[in-house]
Amino acid sequence: MTRRLGALALVAVLLAGCGSLGGSGSGGDPSPTTPSAVMVTAANDGGTVTAHVGDLVQIALGVQFSWTLEAPDGAVLARPVAQNYLLVRGTQAIWIAKSVGTSTIRATGGAVCASGQPCPLFAVLFTATVNVVP
Repeated sequence: MTRRLGALALVAVLLAGCGSLGGSGSGGDPSPTTPSAVMVTAANDGGTVTAHVGDLVQIALGVQFSWTLEAPDGAVLARPVAQNYLLVRGTQAIWIAKSVGTSTIRATGGAVCASGQPCPLFAVLFTATVNVVP
């Protein structure tokens, strides 16, 4: 019996959280939407991806190389004001498509080497264009 009451209480709490975020008046604004995520991967090297203003642009070049990204331009692509999440393995950054325009993502990859071990010196260059539309 106690288990059943606990399950009912849980269902009630979950249903209470399903209310609308719009205003309580008639014709309230629609609920805000979660931004979409646009993935930029090593396969996009030399190519172009399209994002909409407000989208998150996830740069996930993998773990085969140790990647260093150039900072975003700040006008079209920008770093989030507060990053309250951890990046998954293989993701180098998540930026925000801030305004309409075109921006270039540039990264340099080097060898992944264990600490204190000899490491070959080479560079792998990555470039992709992000076209941000309204």
